[in-house]
Formats: sequence, structure tokens, C-alpha cells
Amino acid sequence: MVRDEEPWQSVGDWNGYAHVRVWRVDLGHVVVVLSGKGAEYHPETLLPLLRAEYPDDTVEFFFHRPMDWMALGYYAELTSNDDGTVTVTHIAGDALAARLGPSLYATEDPDDHSAGYGGA
Repeated sequence: MVRDEEPWQSVGDWNGYAHVRVWRVDLGHVVVVLSGKGAEYHPETLLPLLRAEYPDDTVEFFFHRPMDWMALGYYAELTSNDDGTVTVTHIAGDALAARLGPSLYATEDPDDHSAGYGGA
């Protein structure tokens, strides 16, 4: 792992935080894992910005959505399309962990087991 930022939230963004982690898996090849609701709702904005930070590398993007009271958690591969949209393809977290090692799960955002709005 070459980067593990503290989760951040942009000003005025009510969608939640974003957490960026990056692994160098080979010379000239990095894997970026985004997590949190802030990353879930704006990948078409985040992917080009992050790709520009690694101009000499092939960059793969993945997303982790921790479970909360509203939705089950999941992992997904993110693919930028020519028209600027992003395709989200759900994958097994264990498949990504096999590539990135134990630091994937060790640094992931925890699931939220709270009852949510109006919960006891």
C-alpha cells in the first residue's frame, strides 16, 4: 500500500465521506480503492482526478461500500467510459483481497451496525 488517506468530506456534500487507498501492484501499475458514500455518488468526478495523480501508471479503480442500516455492503470494479460515465461491476471482496493482500480488509471502512434514523 502506498497511500491511505484519512476519510474526507467535501464542503456542502451531504452524501458522506470518501476514503482513498492506493496499492502499487507492479512497476507502472496501481490499484485505487475508493470507499464511502462520497465516492459512491461522484465517481465520474473522482476517477479523472485520481488518474491524473498517476500519469505514468496504468490505474485500476475499485469501490467499497460499507454496510449500513440502509444498504448491504459491496465491492465493485469501476470502469471509465468514453462518454465520461462510469460502469460499476459488483465483485467479490475476496477476489480483490487476493490481489492486494491483507491490508485491503485491515484498512477498510467498518460496517455500520446502528439502527439508523428512529432506531432504538
